Amino acid sequence: MTQKPFKRNSKFIPLAVCLAASLLTTACGNTRSVRGYVFDNDLANAILPGVDNRQSVRSTLGTPTVSAAFKDDTWYYVSTTVRIRPVFWPDPKEHRVMAVRFNDSGIVESIDNYDINAMQPINPVDDKTPTRGRTLNLFQQIFGNVGRFSGQAPVGSDTGRGPNG
Repeated sequence: MTQKPFKRNSKFIPLAVCLAASLLTTACGNTRSVRGYVFDNDLANAILPGVDNRQSVRSTLGTPTVSAAFKDDTWYYVSTTVRIRPVFWPDPKEHRVMAVRFNDSGIVESIDNYDINAMQPINPVDDKTPTRGRTLNLFQQIFGNVGRFSGQAPVGSDTGRGPNG
């Protein structure tokens, strides 16, 4: 009895190629992500200098993204929309900062809006903080504690046979 040679089913090859191509192209797609405060222009425009106070701003806009570091007289609402591409750093497309400044009695003094044109690049210093002690390599870190413990009873225990008696 002779067997028929294996015959490929050519109907499924184009389908498999299309499926593989669609999976590969979706992996390369861009996504957008909103980070920080999500602005509602009607609510942001409802805050008026000289009229609103801290409580009304908090109830209208919510908790600020950042407040001033040393004196709590300025609240910042920060929102950034970024484009995320595979393998690359996120690319900011929209950026908005609304700074609400209060006077000493807690009344809104001024409102400043900044956009992506006001962004400034910051280059962190890449110096290293010096630390005291020795620098250990990988093997010293892994095997450094071998032989340091003698198996004697812990300090304060009455018996010498270990923690379980």
